[in-house]
Amino acid sequence: MSPKAAGGANQSVFIDSLRFYPLEKSQSASLGTYNNLYVSKDYFILGNYTDKALNFYSKQGKFVRRISYKNLGGDGYPKYDKNKQQISFFMRNKNYVLTQRDMIKVKADFANKKNKKYFKKYVIDLKDSSLTIQKAEVSNFDILDAYNLTGDYYCTYQIHVSKDYKDTLDHEVKIYQNEKLVKAYFPYNKQNEPRYLHSRGSAAITFESGKPDTFYITRPFTDTVYALSNDIVTPMYQVVLPMENGLPKSFFETRFKNTTERDNFERNNGWMLNQIYSMYEANRYTIVTIGFFSNYGVYLYDKKTNTSYNTSKIKADSTTYNLPLIGDFSGERVGSRFYRIVTAEQLKKVYELKDKSATFPKELQDCFKDPKNPTPLIVEYTIKN
Repeated sequence: MSPKAAGGANQSVFIDSLRFYPLEKSQSASLGTYNNLYVSKDYFILGNYTDKALNFYSKQGKFVRRISYKNLGGDGYPKYDKNKQQISFFMRNKNYVLTQRDMIKVKADFANKKNKKYFKKYVIDLKDSSLTIQKAEVSNFDILDAYNLTGDYYCTYQIHVSKDYKDTLDHEVKIYQNEKLVKAYFPYNKQNEPRYLHSRGSAAITFESGKPDTFYITRPFTDTVYALSNDIVTPMYQVVLPMENGLPKSFFETRFKNTTERDNFERNNGWMLNQIYSMYEANRYTIVTIGFFSNYGVYLYDKKTNTSYNTSKIKADSTTYNLPLIGDFSGERVGSRFYRIVTAEQLKKVYELKDKSATFPKELQDCFKDPKNPTPLIVEYTIKN
């Protein structure tokens, strides 16, 4: 696949099964230009991070309530846990100042209850209809910034190199059951590994909906996608890129002298592979998100024709009512269904481009009772087979 040569097309070539959820207008809601979207069992949750607020809507688009988290202070950021059906906010306790060396010690001793005083945690339990922010106990896995794979299995994927570590061996991906380390994959030298020196990195864990107990793992500076299933990691796919996107052997063997030298290397090699961040497979298409040192792209690969598309070049068209849906694939995915917020400003352009002889579906038409101030919309769609 050649990132620079990947072409474009109309989005109706790829999109199927459109469904519309107009969002009820409310003076309490505070939708911004950019809103993050979480799709839980019962709610559409739109995060306005400029206002530090979450807006909850029912699955029918009815406004439920707005929750501001400004008063929590600190560096708390909403994190959705689909397994626990919670929104959590985890942050440093301002009463304590922790240096990098301190944090290394805390994470190395994460099960020590004394370390919990350095942090604060709040949750919104989505199973509780009151939807209130409650103070919660800091867990060991909060301190580790671990990801809940399933049940009592957690995964860590942060990669960090520092001379402050007492030992040298670490692993990019580690699996814990409760507090016990049960598996570790991809070893590296956490004192002076050349790849990660003067930089930070993390593996990426992606749930593959077609296989309930299988997760995809992608790693920095690696063109291979791995599958984690039943505690076994195996190479699943290799994204073959042109030579200009490949990293030289010296990158993996020669240590950068300082941060400036590393920054200069990355700046001068902006199209070299940084990391594959995610992969999603439909029957015919594979969607891959790739980061380069100074560039970023989401690519759609047609397995039938061996053709690659850059989603930034895929255009909204009249068959999909000129709704901007694919683009960078921002939004949310639940199984095979994708969800995208379409703001009032975007809908104004949709209305301007409308074919006057065509009729919008009822739910979409309902957004334009006031064409100058349309109702925001969530669109659900799937990728064609």
